[in-house]
Amino acid sequence: MVERPLVIARTGDVENAPENTLPAFESAIARGADGVELDVHLTADKELVVHHFYSLGASDDGEGLVCEHTLAELKALDSGGWFDERFAGEPKPTLAEVLKPCQGKARLEVHLHDPSIGFLRQVIDEIERFDLGGTTELTTAHYPLLHHVKKLNPELRTGTFFHEPPEWMPIRLARRHIVDWADLLGLDVVHLDLALITTDFVEELHHRRYVVHGANLDATEEIGRGLEMGVDQFSTGRLRAALQLRDELTTRRARDSTHVSES
Repeated sequence: MVERPLVIARTGDVENAPENTLPAFESAIARGADGVELDVHLTADKELVVHHFYSLGASDDGEGLVCEHTLAELKALDSGGWFDERFAGEPKPTLAEVLKPCQGKARLEVHLHDPSIGFLRQVIDEIERFDLGGTTELTTAHYPLLHHVKKLNPELRTGTFFHEPPEWMPIRLARRHIVDWADLLGLDVVHLDLALITTDFVEELHHRRYVVHGANLDATEEIGRGLEMGVDQFSTGRLRAALQLRDELTTRRARDSTHVSES
């Protein structure tokens, strides 16, 4: 069991700043997040921009698809006013603008939204330019990309997400499929919905040398359960609570370990 699970701020510190913006990432780092998760897209003019969904409008005043707009057009959108007037006019950052403040301060989980090899090469080139290969994980639902990551840079870690199975599928079958998929895809990190996480399954994945990531643990009960089950890291939209719960658990484990060694 990992001694101190890593806390990953999903799209930054979204309790205090708008998601996927520089203020959100800078706040996450300042508040002690071990890493940040972000989403990257390819623009119409082949630039790398950080934004959550494929479409615009949920966290800005834009319309249409991200990939149909130039970087200048996307930068001109208000990506912060929806959160608070203090962030009105906040632009979307480029990948490079997010990588720079993370150097030496936070790990990265970069979620890839474009399925092309050219896009993957651009992303990896930027990561290498900032010398962040050893602290970056690439995730995507475009599974074929994962096979190419190690060819382009063996130092990078890869992962993908496994969600709660449909009603007809027993959990035990879902877990068999997860192990097989992780092997087929050559993953380093297995991202699990809380419904899939048990101590036994975490131990099995550890035995197979996978890093276990608890996905989207936000409620106090979810964070607590993930920590007790032995996840190596987890993503959250409640950074303050997550750090507090993680540190309380770490302190308790250290105290219990000391008592055992003294007895």
